[in-house]
Amino acid sequence: MKIINDTIHGQFNISGVREELLKTPEMNKLSHIKQLGLAHLVFPGAHHTRFEHSLGVSHVAGMMANSLNLDEHEKLTVQVAGMLHDVGHGPYSHTLEHILHEQGGLDHMSVTEGIIIGEYDVLRSDEIPNDDRIMIPEILESYDLVPNEIANFIRGPDAGGTERSLLSWTEGKEDFVGIDNTLSHLVHGPVDCDQIDYLLRDSHFTGVKHGIIDHNRLISSMDSKGGDIAINEGGISSLEGMLVARGLMYSSVYFHRVTRVTEVMLSSAVERSLDSLPDSLDMQRYVDSEVWGALNSANDYSRDIVKRFKYRQLMKVCVSLRRQELLDYQVTRLIEMSQNSSVRRSFEDEIASRAGLLPGYVLIDMPSVKLLLSEPRMAQVDIKIIGDDGKIRWLREHTPIAEALRSRQVSQSAVYVMTVPSHREIVSKLIKSYLLD
Repeated sequence: MKIINDTIHGQFNISGVREELLKTPEMNKLSHIKQLGLAHLVFPGAHHTRFEHSLGVSHVAGMMANSLNLDEHEKLTVQVAGMLHDVGHGPYSHTLEHILHEQGGLDHMSVTEGIIIGEYDVLRSDEIPNDDRIMIPEILESYDLVPNEIANFIRGPDAGGTERSLLSWTEGKEDFVGIDNTLSHLVHGPVDCDQIDYLLRDSHFTGVKHGIIDHNRLISSMDSKGGDIAINEGGISSLEGMLVARGLMYSSVYFHRVTRVTEVMLSSAVERSLDSLPDSLDMQRYVDSEVWGALNSANDYSRDIVKRFKYRQLMKVCVSLRRQELLDYQVTRLIEMSQNSSVRRSFEDEIASRAGLLPGYVLIDMPSVKLLLSEPRMAQVDIKIIGDDGKIRWLREHTPIAEALRSRQVSQSAVYVMTVPSHREIVSKLIKSYLLD
């Protein structure tokens, strides 16, 4: 038995299959991948990792299972799923995922699934595996857990593989029914163990108090109805608090303007160094520090970006545009850039050249293409509520908060243009001439 002393949840025990999983390279790799990528350059305390988050998610999953009166096997299933839900993350978590996905065709959910069912190995070809190493599928099977079922629970009701929204889903598909659907929603759903832990943990380490939620009250209010997680009426205020916390954390932390600058700079360094870097699947096996090492050796541009991170000499936003400031033809052009990285880089480099800068020193970021396409809305925030009279209603019938959050913009700006501080004025003028005219 292992005793975990966790910053967020205090002391709890891990034994059996979860203790065995702690010994695997897949889990230990997460100790070297920061939960929030480069956010520590904005929030100095944000050095927490995917490893501690995964332990916290597993712990919260057990709390939820107890509240729902699941049997021991069901509880163990969701605890293991919670523990393994992030094993497919590559370096810097979500920051580089779009590039690695574009190059190799696998997102972190697909890699997670491959690890759990034994089709993907986190060890690179130049690393020497232990001869006595036991793979994750073998560990799971030795405890009567089915790897494919664990992988399905982690992927969630949308097991077909469509892209997950920022704020998850609530309705299951027909092939996820009864307790299986409930287990899946505990890992990824409207009120799940993943977001409860990351809100609490990210709030603590960033120092941004928006993410503090009454998770104990919320969990004690849970019930299962028709394969969905439902909340008893007495827990509505805690649920409202979580939904608001999530929206505020996206605005103030995850989509913070300077956080976006750091992520775009890192993405640009990788995009412009792909010929000198390992292929996408090998890069997926890297941890954060190895990316810095690879970029430092790739070319002059990537080496300079690493130096800028090291001494926090970041690029600055020189143009910030709201959706309502853009004309239809400008939106069309921006959408093309957001969907075609080559087109975007060509435009960035044209502006850089006209400003007297080298390629890569003017960068364009669109936090979400949905901001350009339409009014952004939370994918699904309605949740079943069990009334004091025993009837099941939707959250929107109890409070206007769910509907209000649907139309709340995560990021006020649809487009950021950034460059080195010395050239902000000229790049701003060029953008207005070549993009907005």
